[in-house]
Formats: sequence, structure tokens, C-alpha cells
Amino acid sequence: MAVLRQLALLLWKNYTLQKRKVLVTVLELFLPLLFSGILIWLRLKIQSENVPNATIYPGQSIQELPLFFTFPPPGDTWELAYIPSHSDAAKTVTETVRRALVINMRVRGFPSEKDFEDYIRYDNCSSSVLAAVVFEHPFNHSKEPLPLAVKYHLRFSYTRRNYMWTQTGSFFLKETEGWHTTSLFPLFPNPGPREPTSPDGGEPGYIREGFLAVQHAVDRAIMEYHADAATRQLFQRLTVTIKRFPYPPFIADPFLVAIQYQLPLLLLLSFTYTALTIARAVVQEKERRLKEYMRMMGLSSWLHWSAWFLLFFLFLLIAASFMTLLFCVKVKPNVAVLSRSDPSLVLAFLLCFAISTISFSFMVSTFFSKANMAAAFGGFLYFFTYIPYFFVAPRYNWMTLSQKLCSCLLSNVAMAMGAQLIGKFEAKGMGIQWRDLLSPVNVDDDFCFGQVLGMLLLDSVLYGLVTWYMEAVFPGQFGVPQPWYFFIMPSYWCGKPRAVAGKEEEDSDPEKALRNEYFEAEPEDLVAGIKIKHLSKVFRVGNKDRAAVRDLNLNLYEGQITVLLGHNGAGKTTTLSMLTGLFPPTSGRAYISGYEISQDMVQIRKSLGLCPQHDILFDNLTVAEHLYFYAQLKGLSRQKCPEEVKQMLHIIGLEDKWNSRSRFLSGGMRRKLSIGIALIAGSKVLILDEPTSGMDAISRRAIWDLLQRQKSDRTIVLTTHFMDEADLLGDRIAIMAKGELQCCGSSLFLKQKYGAGYHMTLVKEPHCNPEDISQLVHHHVPNATLESSAGAELSFILPRESTHRFEGLFAKLEKKQKELGIASFGASITTMEEVFLRVGKLVDSSMDIQAIQLPALQYQHERRASDWAVDSNLCGAMDPSDGIGALIEEERTAVKLNTGLALHCQQFWAMFLKKAAYSWREWKMVAAQVLVPLTCVTLALLAINYSSELFDDPMLRLTLGEYGRTVVPFSVPGTSQLGQQLSEHLKDALQAEGQEPREVLGDLEEFLIFRASVEGGGFNERCLVAASFRDVGERTVVNALFNNQAYHSPATALAVVDNLLFKLLCGPHASIVVSNFPQPRSALQAAKDQFNEGRKGFDIALNLLFAMAFLASTFSILAVSERAVQAKHVQFVSGVHVASFWLSALLWDLISFLIPSLLLLVVFKAFDVRAFTRDGHMADTLLLLLLYGWAIIPLMYLMNFFFLGAATAYTRLTIFNILSGIATFLMVTIMRIPAVKLEELSKTLDHVFLVLPNHCLGMAVSSFYENYETRRYCTSSEVAAHYCKKYNIQYQENFYAWSAPGVGRFVASMAASGCAYLILLFLIETNLLQRLRGILCALRRRRTLTELYTRMPVLPEDQDVADERTRILAPSPDSLLHTPLIIKELSKVYEQRVPLLAVDRLSLAVQKGECFGLLGFNGAGKTTTFKMLTGEESLTSGDAFVGGHRISSDVGKVRQRIGYCPQFDALLDHMTGREMLVMYARLRGIPERHIGACVENTLRGLLLEPHANKLVRTYSGGNKRKLSTGIALIGEPAVIFLDEPSTGMDPVARRLLWDTVARARESGKAIIITSHSMEECEALCTRLAIMVQGQFKCLGSPQHLKSKFGSGYSLRAKVQSEGQQEALEEFKAFVDLTFPGSVLEDEHQGMVHYHLPGRDLSWAKVFGILEKAKEKYGVDDYSVSQISLEQVFLSFAHLQPPTAEEGR
Repeated sequence: MAVLRQLALLLWKNYTLQKRKVLVTVLELFLPLLFSGILIWLRLKIQSENVPNATIYPGQSIQELPLFFTFPPPGDTWELAYIPSHSDAAKTVTETVRRALVINMRVRGFPSEKDFEDYIRYDNCSSSVLAAVVFEHPFNHSKEPLPLAVKYHLRFSYTRRNYMWTQTGSFFLKETEGWHTTSLFPLFPNPGPREPTSPDGGEPGYIREGFLAVQHAVDRAIMEYHADAATRQLFQRLTVTIKRFPYPPFIADPFLVAIQYQLPLLLLLSFTYTALTIARAVVQEKERRLKEYMRMMGLSSWLHWSAWFLLFFLFLLIAASFMTLLFCVKVKPNVAVLSRSDPSLVLAFLLCFAISTISFSFMVSTFFSKANMAAAFGGFLYFFTYIPYFFVAPRYNWMTLSQKLCSCLLSNVAMAMGAQLIGKFEAKGMGIQWRDLLSPVNVDDDFCFGQVLGMLLLDSVLYGLVTWYMEAVFPGQFGVPQPWYFFIMPSYWCGKPRAVAGKEEEDSDPEKALRNEYFEAEPEDLVAGIKIKHLSKVFRVGNKDRAAVRDLNLNLYEGQITVLLGHNGAGKTTTLSMLTGLFPPTSGRAYISGYEISQDMVQIRKSLGLCPQHDILFDNLTVAEHLYFYAQLKGLSRQKCPEEVKQMLHIIGLEDKWNSRSRFLSGGMRRKLSIGIALIAGSKVLILDEPTSGMDAISRRAIWDLLQRQKSDRTIVLTTHFMDEADLLGDRIAIMAKGELQCCGSSLFLKQKYGAGYHMTLVKEPHCNPEDISQLVHHHVPNATLESSAGAELSFILPRESTHRFEGLFAKLEKKQKELGIASFGASITTMEEVFLRVGKLVDSSMDIQAIQLPALQYQHERRASDWAVDSNLCGAMDPSDGIGALIEEERTAVKLNTGLALHCQQFWAMFLKKAAYSWREWKMVAAQVLVPLTCVTLALLAINYSSELFDDPMLRLTLGEYGRTVVPFSVPGTSQLGQQLSEHLKDALQAEGQEPREVLGDLEEFLIFRASVEGGGFNERCLVAASFRDVGERTVVNALFNNQAYHSPATALAVVDNLLFKLLCGPHASIVVSNFPQPRSALQAAKDQFNEGRKGFDIALNLLFAMAFLASTFSILAVSERAVQAKHVQFVSGVHVASFWLSALLWDLISFLIPSLLLLVVFKAFDVRAFTRDGHMADTLLLLLLYGWAIIPLMYLMNFFFLGAATAYTRLTIFNILSGIATFLMVTIMRIPAVKLEELSKTLDHVFLVLPNHCLGMAVSSFYENYETRRYCTSSEVAAHYCKKYNIQYQENFYAWSAPGVGRFVASMAASGCAYLILLFLIETNLLQRLRGILCALRRRRTLTELYTRMPVLPEDQDVADERTRILAPSPDSLLHTPLIIKELSKVYEQRVPLLAVDRLSLAVQKGECFGLLGFNGAGKTTTFKMLTGEESLTSGDAFVGGHRISSDVGKVRQRIGYCPQFDALLDHMTGREMLVMYARLRGIPERHIGACVENTLRGLLLEPHANKLVRTYSGGNKRKLSTGIALIGEPAVIFLDEPSTGMDPVARRLLWDTVARARESGKAIIITSHSMEECEALCTRLAIMVQGQFKCLGSPQHLKSKFGSGYSLRAKVQSEGQQEALEEFKAFVDLTFPGSVLEDEHQGMVHYHLPGRDLSWAKVFGILEKAKEKYGVDDYSVSQISLEQVFLSFAHLQPPTAEEGR
């Protein structure tokens, strides 16, 4: 039951996700319907012709050769060869034949058949051989007579001579080659008569090639040899004629001609998008770690696959049902795409193919870990497995059953062969029926439709097995791989015994003895939920091993929150990944709830809750659906789920967002949801990796409260970069560095071990004497040490054991404040941050932690500019004493940024190198770009050439025995005596051969018409020949009738009659067995093989289009990726010009496109494709390809705006290319077939499709080829020219002619469309269209804005905000030029159902050397403000000025003056950090000679040097933020926007960043920063504003805001653990009494946090009171600090509505 419930849950999840992806779902259903619709449309357009009367054909004489052979070959005479030449009998017979044929012809003998074949192959004169008569007797000497049982074969030219090649449907299979001696019937039978207008039967040309005339002459010569006189006498009163069977009334349906060959391809195309989607969807879950996360939550792998399978099967079932309906529905009376086939069997076939397609896509998905690559290569592999069909189709009749079955191991080949069989049965007039499931279509074949269905299902099983194996052995980047031989391990099938940690193991824990002073004693009364024993993880990087975790030993206890701290790269996330099963440990063990992680992950996952560092959410599931899904996945019953979900929504505070999809949630809300998922269904072990990153202060505190409430019966391990979070939440805190555990204990324990006590910071007045202050401090606190005396600040460390002396010290300082020259002072206790930094310093002595200033929290902003070393250069400041800094010091004054043409060239080069780096790093993609076209075209050419050179046609006996048991009707009308005699002999002869003679008393032809009407398609296999014997005057006419539906029936019918005559003359033992053994092709014929060429151009074009569909889509990937991660926006903000950005990309992509184009020419040359390589046409071919590149690349750029993800773009653009190329090409080409009678419509559509580069390429390649071959044929000889004129076969002397088959219109169209797409791209990028739309919408927006203002309540505005507005609105003329940034009444309205006012009339001026902080809760409007100021979003009203330039009208100039670090890293994964900085330095216009030093400076300033040459994709979150900030600072922009720059950084990195930003500020830059870290704002900002609902609610310096909106102190105290609760209550009562109005902010585990109000409270008074209370109330430790900026910020929380959206 549990399994079924999980399966139902996964199905629900997959169905919900699919339902929300409307476009994908529509495409998956629409594409099959589209291709089915094309068939229906063709079915309606192609008129079938009803032939109501029977078709009667005239008799044909076979006494003479056709007229064509009465003309000798040029400069020669016809030769009749005989073999063997040493036989007089053979020569005699042949001479008799020559005389009988009455044309000028000579006889020539050959000793052996091999000699004859060599002559045919290699002698240029061999084309004059009319035929060879080869007697199958040894003839031991020349006089040996001819036996009575004669066997001979005729050898006619392989390529027929009396045949005219026309342009009718020449792209189909080569029906015009050879004698088809491998087949008795055509591969694709027609529903009507084969070649209905040819009385001689047409293909393969037994009458028109003279075969029957020679056969009859040879037979008669043999009779004359054995009975000369009797034969002459007989033939004086007897004439033999040949006549075609009449055909009953029929419907001539050219549609079946058009569709027979294309049904497999159309079915393939119908399922292509689904195949791509399946691979992409499955890999995307793997790439985003969703799959492994679900497995952590207890999901079985096979269930995961089953759910995906069932979902896609359901969709394909719907698609297949519609396809079946469209195929089988009668669009006219008795007319459908498949008129006669059983719809249920067609559906069964489509479903078998659907199952194999799903399984194939699953198999492909296991080879990839990136959705992009899976989609790219998946699509290619899908088509690649169809290409072998091009080999199979032409040689189908040569293949054995086992070969056919083996080829069906590729599901697409099996599908194609199945579709081929459906076409055969349909054309046979029967359609595919269940009764025919195990029957071949005709006697030629041994392959049946049931075998196709069986092979499709077998393929599915095989693909499934590969999927299962690959997933186990190569689970991808995130997962535990099995050994390659896992399937033979009993433990895999039977499971492993549980390894529960016993008591003995605990007692003998060896590391307990190694605990040193930095590890606090572990609690004895608690149970360890997680035990880690000697855990290590080593990664292989290149050819080096890198230890990420080294010998880790740690216990984590139930009921506690254990916080794991460490720098980025310390090993925290790797440790958690091992605990959750994402990575296997290299060595060591870990036990979770008693289960070992390497062996019992399945058991562990049942009680595991995980909130990873990256959000693991489904974009299209709502908040409630996520909780519901994971609750059920963990085993919660469906009945309990709604209540649990409701409760969890309340716990995480997302009740109002319950129905919002996760992709629309803010970062903070997504984190809340991730925590909710971890908590839901009572997970006993919670692993939370940076759960509060990206949250504002309110949200973070809500999560803290939540975790405190939820920890009672859970083991919780948490990592964070917020030290206050670790301090507050951590019952035990473990700090890691360099993969090793450095210390572990409570916050108090670690502070005692690493902390120095209190930091007292004093801000000096100008007349201050530090010596006096130092003496005073040491007098009161002898152990105090001077920490620093830098700039305007003096800092002392006061040991915590001296707190009893603080009252006296502070009282003295307050009393002597003015005398000592102290502006202000404050004290703060050792923080966890300090502990963390000190641990880091002990581990890594190379890092000078002292150089990282610990800012005095309250007064950092008051540092005087004069106390800073003003250090201005293009790259942020460096210490001049540093080597590189000194180097730059010399050049600093000389650096001048490039402008004008030099800047444009530099930017173009930067963008060009970016594209080059992408190609270099994504070499697999580049390899695909080169190999896909080459492979497709090479295989197509191999298939074409191989099929034309497979074999020379084999020998075929022209006897009825080849067809099995057949009925031979005969009639003797009248009273012909000879006729009666002959009919008796016929009966005896046929019965002896096992045939069934049937005498017809009435008219033979009427009988044949009746039987054909009654029996339908089966008649053609049962009745091949007939005979009639009647007297006409003095002569008896023997009429041999043949059923023309069989290829060889004319010769077989004649052989039956001639045999009969021979037996009449020479007795029952006489017999003639004739065979057709076509000559081998001569070298000349092979070279001049005209009849192969028509389809070749079509095949090349088709395969080229398919390859280009995948190749062209790759040009969109980088464009979409850059736009999706905002890297493109940052490049534009950094000053790059639209032309430089796109033209550099176009140049590189054209160069990339040139490589496969040139290699295609090499392939064409290697295969000697004359049309593309001879007569100077290589240049023409290259021009066609490059013009296609010129047109398609800008189109792909243009279409990138429609997509949000690269994988989606690639998949859908591939489908677009297939539809706009192959589908249109097929449509136009099929309609051009004269039999289809839609030539005018095809011309119209051809002109309509000219705007599509893919269509132009396909048509151009095909037309070019066709024109070349037609022209070559028609100019090869006078006879050929005469025929071309006679049959109106057209060609163009000028290949670039406008009319068909010239390619001029395609060439012109591709050239023009490339320009048009580029112009459109530039119009979009330069916002001209957007501006036009803005002008049109401006009035409506302003009206909306006015309505919003009238609806909004009028609230009193803060005086500081009002004063700022007044200053801005009444500026002096110079202020615009001299103020870096002025914001003037800036507003933004988002048009939606309820218009949203995201930014409301902001006014602000930011001066040089000012760092302005923009604070606000998620959704307050900070990011929207940034987007408007950087030109990403349009302004609704108001304006902003950067260096005097308007953002609204001069965004290009504005962007040259700003630097921007967006909220989310806008970085390019394929570049290194150094490369990115160099690129942005070039975009800024830094001269090339300065770039190297400038970049080095930036790298060193941000401590990125060790990572400078690593790819950005390998960077940690913190390092990515450093790089983003470096990009914003490089090039010395006047205004710098930093949107949450320190998110995800550890404390050391954060302080380094602050240092860099502070130096940029001091060098005169105007900096605008948003942050969730109040500490950051206090450290950096000279002024700040708090934003609520798009408005400033307060504005001023941090100290000003604290003084104005906050007062008093913050008290934290911890009461002793013994008798804790009672002592705590007493202490709380004491605080309430002593500090009236105090507010209890927080309480947990004996720790209380109070806000003490009152401006009259002094430091001395507070410490005095608390020292007295310390002993009395058992206070272990306490700390006092001034009210923080965070508390001021939180005081505005009630003004922000909870529904505000992120980024608004």
C-alpha cells in the first residue's frame, strides 16, 4: 500500500507540474497533431480519381525488339553475347536468335561468365552489348549437344536503356534502378494497378527493354535446335502474344504514393519534442538535486522512474489516440489517411513506439547531469538512431529475418519498419489487421507486423535495463555510486544487516581521550542522534587529491541545535552532503538514529529532514502543494496531511502564500518553505544548511523562534554565516577549518576560551590625549590592553573577569568625558564573530586577522576622512606599501579611460573573447556543433551510396514455383484443336509443378476482373499468369497474360507458354528454365548513374536540415544564459554598446559555423557529390551554408527573448527549426509531385516560407542538386536533350536564377532576412520598441498612479525625508553636475490585475564619498529601485540623474558612469574570475597596459587570488559575491550600486569586502548599498534610509537614526543551570523592578534578552546594578550594549504589509 501511495503521490506531482507548463504540454500534444494534420490536409488536397470501369490493356507483340533498339548505339552496333564460347550448340542457338531479331547485330562469345562480367565492368565498349545468353551446362567439348532440359539465363544491362528519367517524385526510393530480381513484388504496392498507363507493364521493363523478345527468340531457337522442322511448322500457324491482366474498377489515389515513404519520418518528428522534453525534465530534477532530495525523503528510485513513465505514457496515449483518430477518420466518404487499417492496431503500434521512446529518453538521461546537454545530445541521439533506416530501407529485400530483427534493436528503426509495413498493407488495399499480425505483406517478405511490436517492447526493456545500470553506477554529481558489478552482489538484492551503534562502541570511543581544552564536555543525559566517527572525504581535482573533510569526530544530540561554523570551503557542506547521502565518504563512518550512512541510507531517510543551501523546490508547485507532497512522501497519511500542512503554514508564516507557486516567492519565503519541508511530518533529524540566508531581519527572527520551538525531540544541525544566529540558536557550536574540527562547545564556553572580554571603544575629539585615557583605564582595570588607536577611535580590551571594576571606570569616563576629549564611548561583549575569527587565525596564521578591522559597532561611520589613507585608483585601493600597490601608485595619475572608437574596439574584443572562452570551456557543445552536421550528412551519403552499390542484382528463376502455389486460369474459346491440345499439356505441366490450373469457360478477362474484385489484394499473390488459346483466321493465337502487380510476371507468363510449346514439340521431358541475371554495373554506368541522383539531393537536404536544427539552437544557449542570470544586464550597465555585444557574438558564431561548413565540403568532396564539388560549385555550396548561418544566427538571438532558461530555449528552438525546416520542406516537396496535383499551392507556400532560413536552406540544397544533375543529364547528348525537351524537364543555366530550380530567391531571402533579424534585434535592445510602447502606455500609467495616490491614506512624512525632498525639488543649477546621483520623485507601478505601486515618489541625493544604505524588508522596493536606476526597468514617473545625465532619456551615458552588483550573482560560469575582471575592465575602457595590474589589485583586495584562475562555476557563494562586487568596483565608476553584496560570505570575507567598499567610498565614490545585515550598514554607511512599501520612512546617519528612533540598552544574561527556572524568574522580576518599562525580547535555555529603555541610564549605572545582581540571582554571564540599528529597523516592521513581493 505504501508503494502505491507513493506512486500516486509522484503521479500527482508530475501531473501538476506538467499541467502548469501549458506551452510544453500543448507542444507535446500539438506536434503529433500538427504532423497528423499535415497528412489530413494533404489527404484532402490530393484528389483521388475514381475509375468506374475496368481497365483493359491491348496485347503486345514480342516477335521484334522495341523501336529504341533498331537504332544502333553511337558509333557501334549491338552485340548479342553467348557463354560459353567453346560450345557450337550455344553459338548455333545464338545465331538463330540474331536472325530472328532482325536488327543489325553481331554475335560474340565469351569463354566464361567471369570474362563477360569483366568485359562489362571495365571495357568502355561494353555498353553495346544488348544481352548475353548464358547456358547453364558444362559443355565438356565443343560438339556436346544442348540437353533436352535446358537452363539458361539472360543478362541485360543493369541500368535500363529504353527509359526516360523524369522529375516526377524523384526523391523517393530508387524504383528506376536494376531489375528488382531481389523482389517479386514492389516494396510498396499501389492500391490501384501498378503503372496504370503502361500496356507493357512498365517497371522493370521486360517488354520495353527487349527482354521478352530475346527470351522468346531464344526459346524458339532452342525448339528449332531440337525439332527444327516441327518448330517451323508449328510457328507458321501459331502466334504468341503477351497481354497485361485487366484491372477492375478502382480509385487512383496518388496520396498513397506521397505518404508511403514519409510516414516513418513524420512519426519520428511527431515524437521528437516529447523525447527532448523527457530527457530534459528528468535531468533537470537531477541537476537541481530534486531527485536525490526526494530519495533522501524516502523515495525509491524505481518509483521515481515509474511515475515519470506513467505520466509521459499518459500524455503520449492521448497524443497517440488523437493521431489514430486523425489517421483513421474518414475525411471524405471512404477516404482517410489510413483508410483500411484497423484503428486499434494502429493505436497499439503507436503506443509501443511511445513506450520505447520514453525508455530511450530515460536511458539518454542517465548519461548526462546537465539538462542543456541532455536536451542537446538527446535530440541528436534520437534522430541518430533513425539514420540506420536509410541503410535498411533500400536493402530491405536483401536482408535476412535475423538482420531485420537486429536492426529493430533501435526503436526508431523498428518504428520506421512498422510504418513501412502499415503503408504496404494499406497500398495493398487491405490495411493492417489483427489477423495479419503474424503474416508477411507478400511472399517476398519474411517479416511481419507482430515482430515489429515485439521488438519495440523488447527495445523498451533493454533501454530500461541500461537506465537501471547507469543510474546505479553513475548516479551523477549528487548520489552514491554502486560498484560496476553491483548486480551480482547478494547485498544489493537482499539488503545489508542493520549496523546499530552499540553501547560498547560508545564506551570505547577512542577520541574521548584526545579531547583537548577547546572541546567542552559532552552532555551525559542526552542521546546522540548523529554520531560521526573518523569521517573523511577526498575529491579528485585534475590529477590531485584534495581533502575536503579530514578525520571528523563529532556527536550531535537530540533536543539540541548544533551549529556548524566555518569559512567558505571549510568542509561544512561536504560533511552535511555525506550525512545526507549526496556524497559517499572516502573513509570513516557516521550513524544517524543508529543507522550507518553508507549502508542504511534508505532507513535513515525515513526520519531525515533537510534544508539544503540551495532551494530545492519545484518551480510550479505551490507552497501548500510542496508541504503536502513531502509530508506524504515521508509517510504521513493522506487524512492527516491537510491539518499538518495547515499547521506548518502557520508555523512558517506563509498562510497567505499557500497558493503561490514557489518561483513567485521571494528568497526569504523560499527559505521558509524549505525549512517547512524539512520539519514536516515530524522529521527526527534536521540538517539545515544556511537556512536563513537571503532573509530580512524579521523573517530571520521568525525562523529562530520556529527552530527553538521545534527542537525539543529532534536532532538539529545547522550551518550559518550569521554569528548572532549561531550565538542565539546554538546549544553547541562546532567550528571547522580546512576540513578539520577545531573546537566544539556552547557559545559561553567558546567565548571563555577564545574571547578577550569587553571591547570598549572611544571616539576621540581633536584635542584628545590617548595617554591620559590609557592611564585612567589601567588605573581602574589593570588587566586592560590597548587594542587599537587608529584614526578617530581608541579601543581597549577589558577582561570579562574584571566586570566588577567596570562601574567605577565608566563613572570616571562619564565624569571626565569633556576633559579627556572623548566624543562618545560604548562597550560591547566578545561576539561569536570574534571567536570565529580567532579560531580562523589560529588555524591559518598566513591570514592577518588583525588587518581585518573589527569595526566598533556604533561609530564606524564617524571615522574622519583625513584619518584614512586616500587611495584612489581604477580598481579600488591598495596599501601603497604592497608591491603591486606601489606599482600602480606610479601610474595612478596617468590613467585615462578609453573613449570613442578605441573604447568600441576594446569592448568588441572583450565580447569576442567572452564567446571564445565559452566555446573553449564548453568544448562538448562545440564538438556537437561540428560533429552533428558531419555525422548526419556522412551517414546520409553512406546510406545513399551504399544502397546504390549494395549488390549487383542476383539471378532470379522466372518460374511460378518462386510464388508458391498459384492459380493459373486458362481458356480455349471456340473449337481450336491446337488450343485444346495445348490446354491439356498446360494442365499436366502445371500440376506436375504443384500449381493449380483452372479452366475458364467464359471470357477469361471478365473472369480475371471478377476474381480481382472479389478477392481484393490477395488475388495479386494467388494469380500471377493466365493463358488463352483461340483461333484467329488460319492461325492460333496463344495469349500469355500477366498480372502486372508482380514485377516478373511478364517473363514468367511467357516462360509458361514457351515451355508448353517445347513439351508439345519434344515430349514431356523437354523443359526450358529461364532466369533473369542482370549484368553487373559498368564503371561508366556507375559514374553516370542518373537515376540515383534525384533522391540524393533530397536526402542530403533532409539530413542537413535535421543536423542544422540542433546546431542552430546552440547559438541561443549563451544568450539565454546571460540574460537569465542578468550577466547581460551587468555588461550593458558596465557600458558595452549593443552593436559591440551582438556583432562580436555574431562574428564568433559565424566563425564557429564556418568550421562545420568547411568540413561538410570535405565530406561532399570525399563522397564525390558532383553538384557541390565540381565545376567550381564548392564556392556556391559554401555561400549557401554561410548565408544560412548569416540568417539563422540572428534569428536564434532574436528568439532568445522568449525563454527564461537555456535548456528550455534549446529544446523549443530545436523543435522550431525542425518545424520551420523539415516540415515545410517536406510539405512543399510532396506537393511538387505531379501525381499529387498541388504544384501551384506548393509554389505559393514556397514563397510564404521564404522568411524561414531553415526552409530556404533545405530548398536551396535540394534545388541546387536537382538543377545540377538535370542540367548535366540534359546536356550529356543530343538524345538526352531531345528527351528533356519532349518531357519538359526544366533546368537553369544560371544556378542563381530566380525561378525553379534556380536558388536565387533562397539566396536573396537568406541574405535579406539576416539583415532584417539583426535590425529587429537592435530595435529591441536599444529599447526603441519599448519606448514607443512606453509613450503609448504613459498616459494610462499616470492615470493609474493618480488613482493609486487618491486611494492611499495620507500618512505624515518623516521630517528628514521631507527636508531631503525639498532640497531635491529646488536644486541649484550646479547640483546636477556635481552630485553623482540625484533621484527625483521616482515612482514605479506594475500593471497587473490590481496595479502595484512598488516605488513611491523617492527623492534622494547621494554625494561624492558617501555610502548610502537602502534598508527595507523583502518586498519594500529596494531591488526595483536598483533596476530602475540601472536601466533594467522603465520609470513610471519621476527621473534620476547620474553625473547630470537623465536615466529616462540617456541611459547609455548613465551606464558608463555606474557599477552594479546585482542581488543574485550575474556571473558567467564558463569564465575564470580573472577573465571576468579583465572583460569588465575592457568594457569600462581601462587601457590595455593597465588592465593586468588593475585586475591583480582587485583580486588581492578581495582575497580572490587563490581562485583567480578557477572557473566561476567552482566558486562558493561567498566568492561569487566577492567577484560580483569586484566587477562593480573595477574601472572607478562614479556611482556604485551594491545589492546585498555580502550575502553568503563568511565573517572574514565579509570584513574584507567592507574594507574594499570603504576604501572605494573614501576615494570619493558615491555608493548605494542594500543589505539585510545591520552590522554591514553600520560599518559602511554614512547615511541610510529605511524603505517601507516603496517609501522612505526615515533618513539620516546610523547614529542619528539610533538616537531618534531608539534609546536605552540591550541586556543579555544567562542564569546558572542549577535551579535555573526559579533563579530565572527571580532575575526577571528584579529587571522589571529595577528598569521600569523594560521589555523581554527573547528567552530560552536560561538566557534572557531585554531592552532597557530610558535616555538617563548611564553605562556606569547599568554595570553597577548588574554587578550587584550577579551573585544574588546566580547570573553566569551578562552583556550590555547600546541599542542596535537592527532594533531601529525592526521598529518599522509593523508598517510593511506581509504580502509584499520580492523585488518590489
